[in-house]
Amino acid sequence: MRLLKEPLLHFLLAGGLLFAAYTWLNRGSAEDRRVANITAAEVTWLKESWARQNLRPPSEQEVRGLVTDYLKESLLAREAQELGLGENDTIVRRRLAQKMEFLVQDTARLAEPGEDVLRQFHAANQAKYQTPGRVSFTQLLFKTEAAAQGALGELKTRNAADLGDPSTLERDFSQVDEPAVASVFGPELAGKVFSLAPGQWHGPLASSYGFHLVRVDAQQAAQARPFEQVRAQVLDEWYRVQQDKASQQFFAGLLKKYDVVVEDKLKPLIGPLSGNMQ
Repeated sequence: MRLLKEPLLHFLLAGGLLFAAYTWLNRGSAEDRRVANITAAEVTWLKESWARQNLRPPSEQEVRGLVTDYLKESLLAREAQELGLGENDTIVRRRLAQKMEFLVQDTARLAEPGEDVLRQFHAANQAKYQTPGRVSFTQLLFKTEAAAQGALGELKTRNAADLGDPSTLERDFSQVDEPAVASVFGPELAGKVFSLAPGQWHGPLASSYGFHLVRVDAQQAAQARPFEQVRAQVLDEWYRVQQDKASQQFFAGLLKKYDVVVEDKLKPLIGPLSGNMQ
């Protein structure tokens, strides 16, 4: 009778009852976590993915291998998740974030734009669908700005072929677009070349090579391409814009759903966000 009055015994009995009750209440969820379903839709997805990669449908034996590997991967992933192996894992976190972003973007591609929508998009972004402008020019390279400035005056009485420092760079360029010029001289000088008035020498213009004198001989302005020629490109660009919008909207929703807690000294390191940040 004295044993029955011991507080320690009461504590052990109460703990045992609580554990038994918890086990009974959660028996369904534990069983559910250990159910691995392989559906017909998943098998179809495996076969279609394999066919896209190999350009033919898989054989019966290959399908069995695909399903077996998929089941093995699913079970290993579940076990790893139960053991918490994905916690604080950079690769797992990035992969999950990528899958979530792909899901949002794929959803955005479900919408089919009408022809009028695409034409309006083309009209609003015509600069993206132009034939590039081209230019023909001659350049002379000098190691110093002073030398280039002096040669600019000499060009009035001397032949351009007799001036300029030795260089492996081409002197004459014919019908080249701005990216081609930028790939040789850099984007800054390329932009300047396309803004020069033709028929006279300009400079000195600086690049990573030194200082240049440039004479533009001919220019061809960029020309708009009709919608019919670039429809496929317009459609791809329209989808890209919709995907960006969907990603931004989804992320804005996440910022409303979660409170982002950041130390005050770290807040300047985070880009512009809309939402709750503490």
